[in-house]
Amino acid sequence: MKGPDEIGQLYVIGQNILLVVFVGVLFLAPNKLLFESPMLRIAGNIGCAAGIVLILSSVIVLRRVIQIAPQPKVGGELIQTGLYRYLRHPIYTGMICCVAGLFLRTPTLWIGAASLAVIVFLFFKARFEEKLLLVAYPDYQIYRRRTSGLFPGLR
Repeated sequence: MKGPDEIGQLYVIGQNILLVVFVGVLFLAPNKLLFESPMLRIAGNIGCAAGIVLILSSVIVLRRVIQIAPQPKVGGELIQTGLYRYLRHPIYTGMICCVAGLFLRTPTLWIGAASLAVIVFLFFKARFEEKLLLVAYPDYQIYRRRTSGLFPGLR
């Protein structure tokens, strides 16, 4: 049976592969649109922009404790400021906004499938990360009760 560090490394590898596949699909897959809507295209642009802002602002708040691996950084601390005051996983939320926005911009079957794969993967990665954070930080349970997970209002 694999330990948390080995599982964490598999998540890192999986995430990197999945994002490379997503970008490949975005640029190389057939562009047969499932639907056309100027309003959804605008919503997609807004979703992408919001996702980028979420990711960048979260990275700034995390500074020295950021890493791709789901394990808490050795010697790190539980961050509860900035967006982390409201969301436990704002980087994942930003990534979800980006892939969903890109799907709305170019709604193809391929991009939809790749977006869904990224979203499901991030959901499972967040759940695994939560287990590790509960062990690493005694205050995490209290923090978890008062904040949302991936989206406001969803615990």
